[in-house]
Amino acid sequence: MALGEVILAAGDYLEAQRHYQSAIDPMNPDALQLYRLGAASEGLGDATSALRKYDEAIRVDPKLALAYYGRGILLATRERAYRRAIIDFDKVLMLEPTNVRAFIRRGEAYSQIGDFGHALADLDRALELDPAHPAVYGARGLVHERRGNSAMALRDLDAAVRLNPHNVIALRNRGALYAKLGQHDRAIQDFSAVIATAPNDPIAFFDRGYAHFGKRQYELAVVDYGTAISLDPALGAAYLNRCLTLTIQGHELVKALADCDQALTLLPVSIVARETRGFIFLKLGDPAIALVEYEAALRIDPNRALALYGQGLAKRRLGRDGEGKADQAAALALVPSIKEEFSEYGVESLQ
Repeated sequence: MALGEVILAAGDYLEAQRHYQSAIDPMNPDALQLYRLGAASEGLGDATSALRKYDEAIRVDPKLALAYYGRGILLATRERAYRRAIIDFDKVLMLEPTNVRAFIRRGEAYSQIGDFGHALADLDRALELDPAHPAVYGARGLVHERRGNSAMALRDLDAAVRLNPHNVIALRNRGALYAKLGQHDRAIQDFSAVIATAPNDPIAFFDRGYAHFGKRQYELAVVDYGTAISLDPALGAAYLNRCLTLTIQGHELVKALADCDQALTLLPVSIVARETRGFIFLKLGDPAIALVEYEAALRIDPNRALALYGQGLAKRRLGRDGEGKADQAAALALVPSIKEEFSEYGVESLQ
């Protein structure tokens, strides 16, 4: 069992699992060992087995706070069962009223279901118990961001990074907020810091690519999206964004189309993928296929102004001028700036 602890700490979950299994007496199982076996199973990505072991540990010892805590985290992170997770964190806090980590986790779960009042109350209580805990500031910053209070979100995320400059979650969330606010240089700085700490994290490269795109640094964006894809070939959003970026650049349209095709394989109902394919076929001089793509996008969302304007342009290029003008007028009624937005993709509009 001691060897299992060492192995679990080192991250070799399969070997740890074997040691815990051999240490458990099936006639008189120990709750703590069952919890540890669950943790090893969770580390292996076997959520079903982990939940079963946490359940068994709780049946053996209904006062084992660790088992409720472990099950709550798994329910929140793997199952997205936030309300069930909250019940488990409630139990932890009944058994251990000053458990800072449980307050953080319960606050995060409340935030996920939009209950921001309870979320902030839990995170404020966690800070009372541990004023220098960076994870609390990071979690509270995310709650403020979800509430639409960017100033308070930045204040908390700044505090989280000051307390732990290598806090990947806080850096990532602050970078995303900077990108949302149009402060792309700061976003790039934060995402680069994430990459320095976690160089094999595909999402960090994807995020930095998005920030480069926001600065119209398209070559750098394409490189970052490519790295994200090499690290995670199933990251559909990276194919989609690279497709869009290549389309705007306009000189690798065949490669862009291949990226959009792959994005649609991974994200079958992506409106952006359909729209971008429409842009590509307009640029390639094939408005008939472009029209098919825009029509597919509008079946998903009939009020999508970009697709509606593109559909109008495709119809006009096919000689259906009246229909096309009507579509474009409808798009402009929805979004008055849509003509300028459309032109950014490098497709000439008809007057």
